[in-house]
Amino acid sequence: MKRSLALCAAGILALSAITGCTSSTDEAPSNAPSTEGTSASATTQAPSAESKTPTAAVDTSNVIATKEFTVPGHKDDKVTVGIQSLKVEGKTMTLQYVLTPDFASASDSAAISIYDMFGNSSPRTTLVDRENLKEYSVISDVGRTWAADSVRTSTANHEPVIWWGVYAAPEDGNESFDIRVIDSMAEFTDVPVTR
Repeated sequence: MKRSLALCAAGILALSAITGCTSSTDEAPSNAPSTEGTSASATTQAPSAESKTPTAAVDTSNVIATKEFTVPGHKDDKVTVGIQSLKVEGKTMTLQYVLTPDFASASDSAAISIYDMFGNSSPRTTLVDRENLKEYSVISDVGRTWAADSVRTSTANHEPVIWWGVYAAPEDGNESFDIRVIDSMAEFTDVPVTR
């Protein structure tokens, strides 16, 4: 009996070790936009603040509206936000926007993460439905968010990078939303929903 228990415990330990190596907590949902090519450091350790960050070209030609905000706690550092799309697919809706840092406190070659752009915080972008008095937040669960990794996704100063987030599809067939990217900046109003 003791031998059976020992073998069972060893089997459970071995199974735990094998399955522990394939954790899916870092994987993006299958319908999330690809982060491949948005930043060289998106899947690796963040480079040092002064190293040159190689970035893939970000297409900014499809930006439909832009605004600028001052980085919280850094009065000379600014970020330009360019909304690209708000697209419904099935039960989810994906928002994508371009962030371009303009940090006076950093060199042109400095690596700046999305986390840095939001004053050492992750974006908490909200979609506002004023007509039906509802707000939509990024889909999340304990330790997991359906959005671009704000710490690992970075770019060089003055170079654009893409942020994306996945939300529940609108409950009321909305044609547009107001988008609150950060509280210190005016909302984008009437951003159209595409289907």
